[in-house]
Order: sequence, then C-alpha cells, then structure tokens
Amino acid sequence: MNRPRGRPPRDSPTVSRDDMLTAALHLLDTKGVAAFTMRALATRLQVNPMTIYHHFGDRDALVAAMAERVYSSVSAPDSGGSLRRIEALMRAYHGQVLRHPGLTLLVFSLPEVFPQQARRITDDIAQLLIDAGLTAQKARLWVNILVDFTHGAAIATAMGAHAEPKDRDAFCDDDYADALRALLTGLQGGS
Repeated sequence: MNRPRGRPPRDSPTVSRDDMLTAALHLLDTKGVAAFTMRALATRLQVNPMTIYHHFGDRDALVAAMAERVYSSVSAPDSGGSLRRIEALMRAYHGQVLRHPGLTLLVFSLPEVFPQQARRITDDIAQLLIDAGLTAQKARLWVNILVDFTHGAAIATAMGAHAEPKDRDAFCDDDYADALRALLTGLQGGS
C-alpha cells in the first residue's frame, strides 16, 4: 500500500481541531462505540489518521477533548436554593449524557480519562449538597447516588429507545425530572 509521505499538498483542504471534534461526536453518536476508531474518523474527514494523532496525541486524548466540549455547557444556575440548583445541574447533565451516551460509555471504559469538566460538575454537586446542609461524607454519598442515577437513566433510555434523539429527550425528561425530584425530596428528609 502506498502511503503519502510528508505534509499534505498545499491545495488540500485543512481540517481544524473543532471540525475533528464535531465529526468524532457525530461518528460516535451515529455509529456507536464499536465503530469509533481513529481510522473511521480519518475516513469520514478524508484525512490521514496521523492528522488526528497530530492534533490529539492519541484516542484517549481525543475522547477527553470530546468530553470537555460536551460537558462544558453543564452548570448550575447562579441563583436559587441549593436543591433547585442541583436539580437544574443534574437535568443539564442528563441531557448531555442522553445526547451522547457513547461518549459516556467511552469515558467509563477509560478510567484514566476523567475529563476536567466532569470533575468540575461533581465538585459543583458536592458543594451544593454541602450548602444544602449535608456533611462532606454525606455529600460524597449523594454525589454518587445522583450521578449514578443520572448515568443509568440516560444510558438506559438512549440504548433502549429506537426514537430519534430529539424524541428521546421529550420522552424521558418528565420521568427523569420526577424521579430526580423524589430523590432530592428524600435527600432533604434524610440529610
């Protein structure tokens, strides 16, 4: 097999890091975890796989960059009571996991890839729980409960539903919100 050597020709289109992230998320969302390879992404982008390695270093770094992008928009509102802010934060996180379940599964399968945005989200939840009156120990327990519940609900819905992503959002948002409120009500009673 003849592989081109050196730099691509000057007239070949360039692909930005942002373009690569967009294509990587689309590939993962549409084809699934098993089909998500650097070679498949390079084919989709019509570039040499080394172009992707040049920008990200390796597949783990690409996954981390994808997670950073996806989770960067997840945050609690600046005002309101602690539990209302937790509810809004968890619903925003649930929405992103639901839209990109394959990304969450990849992050789970790569323990060394724990995105900074995910760490920020869990730290924010913990602080809001402490603000709500929980001890640090209880807050850690409830962070795990809330995050695990959110992952399970979103991934189960995403993997089980045969609807388009926009329909899945509408389908499960009310059920998830009701269950989340029940958990938060239980948290208030047992804090």
